[in-house]
Amino acid sequence: MSKLLARRVGAAAVAAVGLGTAVVTGGGAVASADPAPPTSTTMTCSSANPLFWAPSFTWTVNAASGESLRPGGSGLEPAILLSGGNELPTPPGGLIPSIGVNWYGTRVSVDWHNTTTGQSGRSVSDEAAWQQKPGIPVNRTWTGTGTVSFTVTVETGAGWRFVNPQNAVCKGTISVVPGR
Repeated sequence: MSKLLARRVGAAAVAAVGLGTAVVTGGGAVASADPAPPTSTTMTCSSANPLFWAPSFTWTVNAASGESLRPGGSGLEPAILLSGGNELPTPPGGLIPSIGVNWYGTRVSVDWHNTTTGQSGRSVSDEAAWQQKPGIPVNRTWTGTGTVSFTVTVETGAGWRFVNPQNAVCKGTISVVPGR
């Protein structure tokens, strides 16, 4: 075997070993993008109690990518859908609601920014009043698809959301994806 042929075989062997090492270890010249955020998240945020005699409490807010029909719309559109609750005690069950002064009203607002499209907006939920165990009112936030950063503000008041309102503020980021 000539020296030239030996050098070529040696160079090919070194190249093959290098390529194999790059494949196994994930090396190489390909740049990887940051992974997309998840399509749902659970956040917790605290709130003072609008009832001066009751303790503060924590809200748990679930935000997920989904689809919803706009009022007067003809098809489902990508949206952030919220649900959740809090750690306040559940009133006793029965046919007649318990008599007492522990009543709440709530409203949720979502300020959002779609970093993929550059669009921003705000949605406000329906208001719920006179609840002994307040929850997250129905809220649909139509953001379009993409990575969406958002701030959820849960406004809780005594009886109605505007009586001694207290705010709990949660922040998150999710990927809003088209429906399947």
